[in-house]
Amino acid sequence: MNQQGKIGAMLKRFLLGLLVLWSGASLLAEARRAVTSWDARAGWDAWPGGWRLGTPPVARLEACLTGARRLLPAGTAVAFAAPGESAESTLFQVRWAAYLMPEQNVFGHSESTAAGMARYVISWRKPLAGPAAAKLRPVGQPPGCFLYQAIRP
Repeated sequence: MNQQGKIGAMLKRFLLGLLVLWSGASLLAEARRAVTSWDARAGWDAWPGGWRLGTPPVARLEACLTGARRLLPAGTAVAFAAPGESAESTLFQVRWAAYLMPEQNVFGHSESTAAGMARYVISWRKPLAGPAAAKLRPVGQPPGCFLYQAIRP
């Protein structure tokens, strides 16, 4: 083999080695990104504005509302509460509840609206406490939430 053939063969091996090295580095980078996003799955619950259909938080809310729907008459005014959540976060959760329960009239919970309009209150994740809970009677506990009926004077 002449000198030029040897250089061509070395160049081919070198380029093949670079291709294998680049492929391996790319595979590792993709695997690292996938593992990082999987490890960040705890943050899926953090911001309801980022929820999407099929994600775990929405599936949990659907399970709660499906259980509550069985106990509620159609067309009922339902207040949705999320104790311990920020007002902005609660607003998104109320919107999700209204979207997932189109047969009900769902709105945000506050003492004035719960006392005046809502016949039922759904409390997401935590039971209601304090003066608002004194005006409510527990009806059931669907998965992940609490269902109350308003006590009318």
